[in-house]
Amino acid sequence: MKKLFITLSLLLCFVLANAQNSMTFESVTYINGVGASDVPRFIELHKKFADMAVGENRKATGEWLFRHWYGSGHTFVLYDQYNTMEDYMADSDLYLKNVKAKIDAMKDESEKEAIKKDWSEYRAFSDGHTDEVRAIATDTGFLTTADVNFDVPFVMVLGRYNSSGSWTKMGNAFFDWRIKPEVDAGTSIAGGVSYHYMGSGPEVEVWQCYNSLVDFATAVTTTTAQTDAAKESSKTFWSLVTGAHEDQIYMHIGHVDLEKGVFDLAGPNK
Repeated sequence: MKKLFITLSLLLCFVLANAQNSMTFESVTYINGVGASDVPRFIELHKKFADMAVGENRKATGEWLFRHWYGSGHTFVLYDQYNTMEDYMADSDLYLKNVKAKIDAMKDESEKEAIKKDWSEYRAFSDGHTDEVRAIATDTGFLTTADVNFDVPFVMVLGRYNSSGSWTKMGNAFFDWRIKPEVDAGTSIAGGVSYHYMGSGPEVEVWQCYNSLVDFATAVTTTTAQTDAAKESSKTFWSLVTGAHEDQIYMHIGHVDLEKGVFDLAGPNK
């Protein structure tokens, strides 16, 4: 009970600290235990039903699929972004409504039965999944270099931490220490910070994207001069870290192209 009270108190502090900020929300789903031989089939089915679920009635402003590359845990992670919690709550039903409508519209009964079997197979991959909702402040939630091509298998690196104090102060410190300088220098193509809102998950999560594993390796092994402000932000960040932290590396598999209305696999002509 004491731990729950502390967590709720810190969440309230985060909300109050960001009261002047526009907040968006991110649904995160972790798909566990997909064997290596089943990975291509999961991706095939995910694309099939993501395409069927697309519609003007949907509320998601972004839908991204990543494969786990390094670290402990899950096989895939799905990120869906929403402008409000109301949009998040409504979108699951709209997803299912669109898929059902596409299946019901099929005239060929054998085709309809086949897609229903595919649906059952796809849903079975979610057995044992975990999920959470994270909050994002507009000023630190997403920063990118100009004219980034996200239609590539880019690398996303995550750090997941709990804080001994202000979540916002901790997230802002990482943003000022690592994300902004690297994006400004062009060594990272994008980065941002999110905060625990609902479900199970770390209090502060930071992420950075790189065009390739080579670019990532170069960025983390190359020594570059830091400003005094960046050094101070580093000290602030680490002073607020409590307990063990977790690092993950993901590979971008694909995302919903909202203009084209399809799930776009990473890479040209996919």
